[in-house]
Amino acid sequence: MNKNTRNGLLALGLAAAAAWYKMSPEQKSNVKNKVSDLGNKLKGGLANLKKQAGQTDATSAS
Repeated sequence: MNKNTRNGLLALGLAAAAAWYKMSPEQKSNVKNKVSDLGNKLKGGLANLKKQAGQTDATSAS
């Protein structure tokens, strides 16, 4: 990771922390719910991809 990337990520993290600090409790819970929902969608999508890859491997091996 080069210096510019590292500094950019640090700045982004500090901005996110500052925004989080200024949020109301209702806004924080809304953000937590959205992140949780996104995580669940990603997990479900990955599980489906693994399942499809397993089926493809099984059918091509037959």
